Amino acid sequence: MPRYAYYCESCEETFEQFHSMTVVLDDCHLCGSQETLQKIMSGVRLIDQKVELHGTKKPGQIVKQHIEEAKQDIKQEKEIMMQEYE
Repeated sequence: MPRYAYYCESCEETFEQFHSMTVVLDDCHLCGSQETLQKIMSGVRLIDQKVELHGTKKPGQIVKQHIEEAKQDIKQEKEIMMQEYE
């Protein structure tokens, strides 16, 4: 599922949320205000390190690094979701 960033006009907080493309969020889960959310354009995630044509990092290493970063993102989002339902 894609991750979307939102800004609440009421509490002036910014947060990210995973959901399908068909879901439309209007209400802020942080402050409870209704119809105060604006979707924020998010940037493209870039790889931090440059890879030269004959560089030291192989494509497989880059993919593994990306997978590990994605796992960490999912773990953090899961923790946030669990806190919301407690």
